[in-house]
Amino acid sequence: MAATITTITPPNVSYIQMDSLVIMKIVKHVDSELYAGMSEVAGEACQGLLTGLVSVEKDDSRLEITNCFPTARAEPILESDENAAQANQMYEELKQQEMLDMLRKFRNMNIDYELVGFYQAHPFGACFSQDLVDSMYDYQSNGPDGVVIIYDPVKTRQGQLCLRAYRLSVPALELCAKNDWSPDAVKAANLTYQTMFEELPIVIKSSHLVNVMMAELSLAPTRIADRFSTHLELGSRRSLEKSVRAMMANIDELNKSISAYGKYVNDKQKHDNMIYNLTQKRPINDAMLTENNCYSYDVLQGPEDQSDDVE
Repeated sequence: MAATITTITPPNVSYIQMDSLVIMKIVKHVDSELYAGMSEVAGEACQGLLTGLVSVEKDDSRLEITNCFPTARAEPILESDENAAQANQMYEELKQQEMLDMLRKFRNMNIDYELVGFYQAHPFGACFSQDLVDSMYDYQSNGPDGVVIIYDPVKTRQGQLCLRAYRLSVPALELCAKNDWSPDAVKAANLTYQTMFEELPIVIKSSHLVNVMMAELSLAPTRIADRFSTHLELGSRRSLEKSVRAMMANIDELNKSISAYGKYVNDKQKHDNMIYNLTQKRPINDAMLTENNCYSYDVLQGPEDQSDDVE
């Protein structure tokens, strides 16, 4: 995680404007890797970096994403490998070098080269994890308007383009800066799963020729027989199987989290009961200690000293 920041700068943009070129490059990159099995072998999501600029005007503040490029793919490394640490370090250096080279080429070609976020591909949109929070904190620490674009390849294969833009909320950034994710800290910050991320609307920008073509297609006469043709129906068996498998894995993780939370609640309740019992016993112990001190003073004084006191 990046170094903690003292002040949290609120974001300025209210929506995302993406070029159609960026969407086509993301779809092509994901199709070439995800359905080839490279993501499963590498053990990480298919991802890349986004470039663009922030346009803040009087009544219009938006983040324009004009280009993107994929990140370097790491080769699978066994955990028992002796050179695993060295290989991971080499991969990080290679990844950083390729990113700098690509940004330098963008600058030479007069293309927007400012990093504004990154994109990831997650089937069914199952993207929320601690790694995503850490990455978003790094980007938003350098620039408050950094976002992540989540692309759902399964839903897109079913005929509906699925792109979602997220960013961390200000309370989540403050917790990341403190690096304290204890239940008490999360409750004190009034942070829930609904307020941790902020979703931004996405507007797709197309060229004028594409807009004219879409207008001609919408005005063209359609055939009812072709509209309800069976060959246009997309099969859902493969996506249904993936959905069930992902649900089973998420249910297992949910059961583990529930068990861990139940153990935490029980331990906290025992600790609170112990503090309450000690608090209730303290006045009794103080009274007994005072009585014992008075008795010890009488014993040490003796009967002769007591008779002298009487005389």
